[in-house]
Amino acid sequence: MKKENLEEFTYDAVLDLILSHHFQPGEFLLETEITTLLNLKSRTPVHHALGQLAAMGFLDRRNKRGYFIPLPTPEDAEQVYIVRENIESQSAMSAAFHASDEEIRELELIIEKEADIRMTGDIVAYSSINENFHSCIARISRNRYLQQFSKQIFWRSNLYVFFFQYKFKLGKKGDLQKDSPLQHRKILEAIKDRTPETAGELMAEHVRCTYNSIWE
Repeated sequence: MKKENLEEFTYDAVLDLILSHHFQPGEFLLETEITTLLNLKSRTPVHHALGQLAAMGFLDRRNKRGYFIPLPTPEDAEQVYIVRENIESQSAMSAAFHASDEEIRELELIIEKEADIRMTGDIVAYSSINENFHSCIARISRNRYLQQFSKQIFWRSNLYVFFFQYKFKLGKKGDLQKDSPLQHRKILEAIKDRTPETAGELMAEHVRCTYNSIWE
């Protein structure tokens, strides 16, 4: 396997181990253990994968002891989602100014895939397509700082989705306000209509709904 493919495989595999609750909050992720679990010959790709996840804000690091899953707290969750709401609403507003027809079509395709994956109940696949939607809007904003921080805060906030909201209702048809694909569709329509304020407000509302759903 080529180095690039091996590192991509390892990153996806490590993330899968975390999202499937093989590891729990507060637990250190040992490179030797993960290397054995994945049947790898070297710890190097595991080390790189853990470093990437830490850079994204999904893991924390303690000198000498290594990387660990942060212990979620209500106070931290509130702070994380306040920051995410502000960053992502700004991204949506800017995207409404800058989105090209091709980029709008890209968002449409993501939403189509998201609706299908959501009904399968596959939380790992859903988290990936959900990230694609949010990261795409950040990229369309044409602001590299929004793009960078949006990715980090997205994964940090997902700690609470994955470890607090154990009964993640991917396949449940709830009311329209809490249905993520429909919320994404409304955000996209505001971007297509070139209405920045509406796009920003809808994105802020979407992030707040995610935060509120954690405690249901």
